[in-house]
Amino acid sequence: MATATGFIVRTNERGKRVLFLEGEHISIQDMKMRPDTILEQEQQVQRYLSKCIPDYPTPVEFNSTELTHVTNKTRVQEIWKSGGFKGLDKDSFSWWSLNINETEIRAAEERYLESLFPNRSEEERAAQHPFLSQFTTSPAFDFETSRYGNFRFTFPLIELMEAYKMQKCNGEEPVLRIYGTKVFKQEIEYVVLVHSPEFNEQFSQFPELTSSPLVAYDGKKIIWRAQAICETHILQTVRGNIVFTEHMRSHQFYVWDHISLVFYTKDVLTFPKRKLKASLRGCDLHPNVNLSNGENCRSCSEAEKFIETLQDDEKQDEKEEHKSVEVKMEVD
Repeated sequence: MATATGFIVRTNERGKRVLFLEGEHISIQDMKMRPDTILEQEQQVQRYLSKCIPDYPTPVEFNSTELTHVTNKTRVQEIWKSGGFKGLDKDSFSWWSLNINETEIRAAEERYLESLFPNRSEEERAAQHPFLSQFTTSPAFDFETSRYGNFRFTFPLIELMEAYKMQKCNGEEPVLRIYGTKVFKQEIEYVVLVHSPEFNEQFSQFPELTSSPLVAYDGKKIIWRAQAICETHILQTVRGNIVFTEHMRSHQFYVWDHISLVFYTKDVLTFPKRKLKASLRGCDLHPNVNLSNGENCRSCSEAEKFIETLQDDEKQDEKEEHKSVEVKMEVD
């Protein structure tokens, strides 16, 4: 188990300053109250944490059944050449984030309303207008642009976990642990470590995920208890037995949180190229923040055209299937 320590200052692979709390997922409220010298000295972070933000939906539970990995053109070509994903940083981690779609945002809204008003009447339910999508405006919910590149791979969580289980865990279930909390100027990232049972001793200092107050895994989905979904607040909620929204007098910048899953893999986690291609689509690079560390396309449409040039292995699969049929006929 990780011992109780404080935040430390690191510089990540992109040269960005980050505060890191090992082996703990600390809530924003607890972060505000925690006596921590390093955290208290970070004036930019404290400026956001100290703000009093008008009422907004929090916490909101999102159930994610898909993971997404965004990268640049340089890395896509490496993924294509190797046939999959591997950890490139010094820790051999492959980084993924949650894919929260519109359907899940609507489902999360219903869960949130049930937690607020468990005894709503049918009339009140019918009178309630959708509102949560007006607040899910942080980068955690932006799938049209990215800070990390033009190319977005999206896989079902079950499929990704099954591939990792069979290729990296000798058929055993992967182990999920609390890797830590990373704090940037506005961004709070809760990191979940995924590894083979073979490395239990190596990662024993990190608590198992079951002790996290903010993230859970039930074998089919990641359950995220989101605390700050807006980043820039322009609306506030007004509650009766129905939730309404109204514009604030002036907008407020605040922190935003999200979840990352890091898969420990020193060699490639492979997928058929037809599967890789089906999971890949282009997106625009964020106009103000570029953390991609590699070559990028100028637009989403240029990225889509590049994706069309990537050769999948469908013909090779057809050849292999044809060969197996011929062999079967000869045996018969």
